Amino acid sequence: MLTVREHVELCLRAPTEPLWWPGLAERLMRESGMSSEGYSTSQWIASVPPSKVWQVTSKGAAELNLSVELLAPLAAQKLASKGASFADEATIATEGLAGLERALNLLQQVLSLQATVGALAKSVHILEASEPGYDVSYSDPLIPFSVFLNVSKGRFADLRTTEALVHEAMHLQLSLIERIVPIAKVNQEGLHYSPWKRSQRPVAGLMHALYVFRVIDQWLDHLPKVSKETRDYAERRHKEIREEIEQLAPASFITHLTAEGQQLLSRLLT
Repeated sequence: MLTVREHVELCLRAPTEPLWWPGLAERLMRESGMSSEGYSTSQWIASVPPSKVWQVTSKGAAELNLSVELLAPLAAQKLASKGASFADEATIATEGLAGLERALNLLQQVLSLQATVGALAKSVHILEASEPGYDVSYSDPLIPFSVFLNVSKGRFADLRTTEALVHEAMHLQLSLIERIVPIAKVNQEGLHYSPWKRSQRPVAGLMHALYVFRVIDQWLDHLPKVSKETRDYAERRHKEIREEIEQLAPASFITHLTAEGQQLLSRLLT
């Protein structure tokens, strides 16, 4: 049986596997040394139970349950520096759960990706967007199985919510990979232009962005185009992601990557 490092290295050089690497997340979770059993963000960062937890379940061939957590006050206080506004209990119950359920039903159309996201996103937190049409999401490698996002409103709302969920779960997956196989060399102080942040970023952050957006690109390739809305969204996002990747200058940062990081970069640019 392959070691977990060998499993990761095999994924990095596998040219035909989807970039979410079906089955890898479950292996990373088992061997990370961080238990997800009974996991909550409140317990992880403040050693207190959540104020409330709801379960959201997808409907269809393969069931996926996600926990939606209302942070305990002490935990919320510890995350105040993130600058995000958390939805209150009433908003979660009336809008957040329904929107997340619709997103899970969309995610179920690509079952292997659904399994990967389900393995990684053990606690989901609903944020308030500052205005309709504007989305906010984040994750933190120090909070290993938690995803923070708003439930989108307006055009393409459910697709945007699903994209945010996949996006943040993939950040968590790459962070787990980096615990086993470093992608960037240590002590790299140079900054490089990120078309997503529109600013200079460390190479590790740049690789994270490239990875998660290429996963989104592939998810949209695999997503059945059963409606005009899905076709229009996929076409728009494919174009945006392609144009953003074209703004990268890989020659300026490839030497700042490990051999495995260079393998990943090659795969992501293919």
